[in-house]
Amino acid sequence: MKLEITSEFKEALHKMENGKAFVFITGRAGTGKSTLLRHFVEQGKIKAPVLAPTGVAALNVQGETIHRFFKIPPSVDIQVARMEAENRKKPDIYRQIQALIIDELSMVRADLMDAMDIFLQVIRQDQRPFGGVRIIGIGDLYQLPPVVTSSDKNEFSLRYKTPYFFSSTAYRRLHGAGQIDFAELTKIYRQKDQDFIAILNAIRNRDIGPQQLGIINDRIITSPPPEDSIVLTPTNDAADNLNQTKLHQLPGTISVVEGSVEGKFQEKDMPTDLYLELKTGARIMCVANDQKNRFVNGSLGWVVSVNANKGEQCVTVLMDGAQEPIVIEPYTWNIHRTKFNRKTGYLEQQPVGSFRQVPLRLAWAVTIHKSQGKTFDKVTLDLGRGAFAAGQIYVALSRCRTLEGLSLIKPVTAWQLKPNDHLDYYFNQILNQPPEAEYLVDDEQMVRLKHLILTLLWTI
Repeated sequence: MKLEITSEFKEALHKMENGKAFVFITGRAGTGKSTLLRHFVEQGKIKAPVLAPTGVAALNVQGETIHRFFKIPPSVDIQVARMEAENRKKPDIYRQIQALIIDELSMVRADLMDAMDIFLQVIRQDQRPFGGVRIIGIGDLYQLPPVVTSSDKNEFSLRYKTPYFFSSTAYRRLHGAGQIDFAELTKIYRQKDQDFIAILNAIRNRDIGPQQLGIINDRIITSPPPEDSIVLTPTNDAADNLNQTKLHQLPGTISVVEGSVEGKFQEKDMPTDLYLELKTGARIMCVANDQKNRFVNGSLGWVVSVNANKGEQCVTVLMDGAQEPIVIEPYTWNIHRTKFNRKTGYLEQQPVGSFRQVPLRLAWAVTIHKSQGKTFDKVTLDLGRGAFAAGQIYVALSRCRTLEGLSLIKPVTAWQLKPNDHLDYYFNQILNQPPEAEYLVDDEQMVRLKHLILTLLWTI
């Protein structure tokens, strides 16, 4: 997206650079949150690593995962003593950073926020929230939520009112001290039709009326989806099954494009398959931005041929709307680790692993989760048994540029768009609650937290 410095962008940038201890930048789908993040990072005015809750999200912002940066185990627990012991031999990075930039903040669980908080307090020997490190979070709470497994649910509910970051003890301490800044981007760049924007906003806010819901459900189709429409589904299995079915229906033999891995790069973080199966006529989606500006992450097209170029496999593709095919060569994604350079005084990103592959994936269908941040001209929504996470329908529908480009396999029901009590709790009670009242609510938790911190500091 082309950068447009609006008054909202200026306000957000000012708060990111000079704001309070916790800055939350939000905005609806297509308002330029990712563009804002990239612009802020490129300015490089503060020492701030870029983190994200998942590997794919971290790749998209050229950052690293929260778990990797802090060496926190996947099953989050407050095991700060062990974590501190692993990292105190090289604590410079944690002591030198001024802030943490966290993308997709809506997906960060409350317990992960508290683990980050306690870790930084211990390693920096600073009892302020997050050890005095500012938090700059970017995301939309009305999109994809934190994931709490069924096995964690009971124990989690005993510790936190909601799974979201704002239920963490660390956040509530900062709110109690009046140290929360909030900025919202409202100008939507993805869609131009104001009626469609109004419907998407109503779905996002869970207050859609029968007339607007009827307009969406008028997009139901009874025939197969258009060939140039991407099907969005809630699950990997549904997307994979449709892609494999379509691939095997094509004539000819399958060509396997083999990728390569060096260092630490887990398969779950790969943006496409290590062994990518393609055929002439296969529907594909680009999963990286082209340095020659021929395509962007999310561009769609058709495979013309698979061949070799300079000893590597490459794929000839006719992009949607193009007159001539292009040759797409392998692309390298790097996993980075942020380190502090004592000589220069700057933070540096050091590659610790790489994945090289043609930046394509089969795209008759893709999961709603993997579609986040992308824009399509034609979208078919197939919920199967129904969306299983709050915000999935909004994410899916808001990927499409126009109402005319949207198709539904089955109707969207009012029940699927029921209000999210967790978000009502945040916006109506926490965000608007006087800081003093919020501080008193957490007084007992703060005492327990301080006791834990002092115990851990004693062991250093």
